Amino acid sequence: MIKFFRQIRYNLMEQNKKGKYLKYAIGEIILVVIGILLALQINNWNTNRLERNEEQQILKSLKDDFEETSTNLDETIKKQTRVVEYCRQLISEMRRGNTEIDLNTLGEYIYRGAFSYWRIEPVNGTYDAMIGSGKTGTIQNQNLVQLLAKFSAEVKFGFEDETMAVALATALVDKSSHYSTKLFPEVLHGYLKWEEQSISESEKLMVIEQHMNNETFLGNLIMKFGLEQNRLDYQNAIKELTNNILAELNEELAK
Repeated sequence: MIKFFRQIRYNLMEQNKKGKYLKYAIGEIILVVIGILLALQINNWNTNRLERNEEQQILKSLKDDFEETSTNLDETIKKQTRVVEYCRQLISEMRRGNTEIDLNTLGEYIYRGAFSYWRIEPVNGTYDAMIGSGKTGTIQNQNLVQLLAKFSAEVKFGFEDETMAVALATALVDKSSHYSTKLFPEVLHGYLKWEEQSISESEKLMVIEQHMNNETFLGNLIMKFGLEQNRLDYQNAIKELTNNILAELNEELAK
């Protein structure tokens, strides 16, 4: 093809047809420019197609991660709600000085309430990989990008105060350790042979009275209740944010 155009130029020059030669040369330049522009357009189209394919793969992976995160959050919130409610019930019973409470119920309130808390377990492998590889620009939906960044910041720098939670739990265990082994005959059934450590009714009453008069335990428990209620509020906020992200992901994947 190049030889063909070159031969035409030579023929025009030999025939001294300068006007036609100039027009032809301009036309040839225009054709070359058009060819270059077409090649660039095809290249851009192919690049955009590859980027959109990559975006779809990232969106699908993000959806899988956040669906798993949502499932984990549901279970965590359920358990954390129980922690808060048991702490609330235990505070109420201790303030009333209720010595008629069932020993197993008291054990439940302490073991699954006062001594417990639950942290969220997000699945963020895809997002972390995307940040690490510098591919955040692959996602075109800027609202989704902002939601993902907010989620990452909330999870990383949010409420989950592990230090205070551990300190309070440790204090509660310490302040009840002298009688707590008699509190959980049903709670820990299957883990320890409580049938070999049965206690009399008078011993049960003594244990309950000890606990109901444990003002230090109550003071720490009230602090823990506030902490765990804030944790639950935080977890519910993360759940709402997760739902918003999933809604954006589903909308993008449906396009």
